[in-house]
Amino acid sequence: MQKVTWLRRFGLVSAVVAVGLATTPVAAHADGYDTPRSATAVGAGNTYAAGFAAAEQRARAAVLAVGHDCTPGTYSTLSTYVSPGGGTWVFQSTHHAMCVD
Repeated sequence: MQKVTWLRRFGLVSAVVAVGLATTPVAAHADGYDTPRSATAVGAGNTYAAGFAAAEQRARAAVLAVGHDCTPGTYSTLSTYVSPGGGTWVFQSTHHAMCVD
C-alpha cells in the first residue's frame, strides 16, 4: 500500500511539473517577449572571475544590441584558454534570451 501512495504522489508531482513547463512559454510571450535572440562572445581577464564575467557581459551586450528589451535569459559559458601561469583566462559565452521586437 505504501508504494501506491508513493507512486500517486510521484504522478501528481510529474503532472504539475508538466503543466508548469507547458504554460511557462505562454506566460513569457504574454508580455510581448516573443522573439528569441542569442549571441556568442569571447571575453578575457586576468582572473577566472574577470574572464568569466567579461564573456557573459559581451554576449549579453550583443543580444541587447539587436533586441531593445530582453529577459535575463540563460548563459552557456566555457573556458577556452588559460595561460600556463594562470595570468590570462579566456571564456566563450552564449547568451539566450526572449526579446521584444
